[in-house]
Amino acid sequence: MAETLSVVNLSDVKFRETRPGVRGIVLFDENTPTKNIFSGMFILEPGAKLDPHYHDLEEMQHVIQGYGAVRDSENKEHQLSPGTTFYCPPGPKGSHGIRNTGDIPFVCLYVYSSPGGKRVSSTPLKG
Repeated sequence: MAETLSVVNLSDVKFRETRPGVRGIVLFDENTPTKNIFSGMFILEPGAKLDPHYHDLEEMQHVIQGYGAVRDSENKEHQLSPGTTFYCPPGPKGSHGIRNTGDIPFVCLYVYSSPGGKRVSSTPLKG
């Protein structure tokens, strides 16, 4: 666990492309280190999406820039805009798929409650 305050300036880090139209960066994890947080940011280019998936840990996401939509476990779509925050409980009931519906990059911060700051895996939804 970090002994003092940890600061990350986005001008000092480089987002990496994880798939076409999707870039991400880890901000805090076991290497920071943190006690119980894994967090980062992702960018979806216009038209890009994250397929429906879930995690074994709870997650909070906050939209920083752009417009999008998130589809929940009941297949209901919720509109996203700057300042929108949403919570996903652990497991399939917390499944979510996100797409950029705008014409500028969609930027989102995510935070997981992850013991030891360990990397969080995703489970894709079948079907």
